[in-house]
Amino acid sequence: MLLEMNDLNLMIRFRLTGQDEFQMKGASRMKMDGRGGLILYDAQSGKAERIEIGQLQSFILQPANCSTSARPN
Repeated sequence: MLLEMNDLNLMIRFRLTGQDEFQMKGASRMKMDGRGGLILYDAQSGKAERIEIGQLQSFILQPANCSTSARPN
């Protein structure tokens, strides 16, 4: 999966409960919404996407400029 690196600060890899595959998202920023959600802001469009924390089975966060890749177990 290729992601545009313009204004990309974070790489988020996660797997939701009941899913076998990891998803990868790039974000310019993220925040907690105070209602059990993680808000990811898209680097290009500025649109927000909410991920329910209670649905996360696995979660990896790293800087976008990190040269080593995180390997999920």
